[in-house]
Amino acid sequence: MYAFDYRKAATVEEAVAALAANDDAKLLAGGMTLIPTLKQRLAMPTELVDLRGIAELNGVSEEGGAVVIGAMPTHAEV
Repeated sequence: MYAFDYRKAATVEEAVAALAANDDAKLLAGGMTLIPTLKQRLAMPTELVDLRGIAELNGVSEEGGAVVIGAMPTHAEV
C-alpha cells in the first residue's frame, strides 16, 4: 500500500468536518470493500476517516415495536 493519514472520528460531526476539509478523504466503516480496493491501488485517498469509534452509529435496539439497527454494528451484534 501507500502512505495516507488516518483519523478516528469520535462523532458524526467530526467525520463530516474531516470529509469537508479534504475532498480526497474516504470513510472506513467495515473495510470489506475499501481495504482490497486500496491494496489493488484502485483508490488512493490521502486520508481515511474511521467511523468505528462513533457511539451514536452503533447499537441494536427496539423502539416503538420496531427493531432499529445503527450503521456500524457487526453481524454478531445484530
